[in-house]
Amino acid sequence: TGVSYQAKTNDRVMCSAGSITITLPPAADAVVGDTVQIIDVGVNAGSSNITVARNGADIQNAASNLTIDINNAAPVLVYSGATYGWVLTGS
Repeated sequence: TGVSYQAKTNDRVMCSAGSITITLPPAADAVVGDTVQIIDVGVNAGSSNITVARNGADIQNAASNLTIDINNAAPVLVYSGATYGWVLTGS
């Protein structure tokens, strides 16, 4: 996508542009083991960050959005439950 996007459970989102927001599935709908992968295929994140909006759940046990600022990054977020929320795996 080249525009902001609402991710679905077990989605793989290929970002062709930077300066966009990918919103995680709602916290109320997340189930342990759900995944979302965000891939910077456009090689833009280093200069035009991709924001991952938490949508009510923590990311890495923090109540803040995630900023992807490395070109070609392809992190996978896995929902671990209410305590830690979405945790990063992958690269």
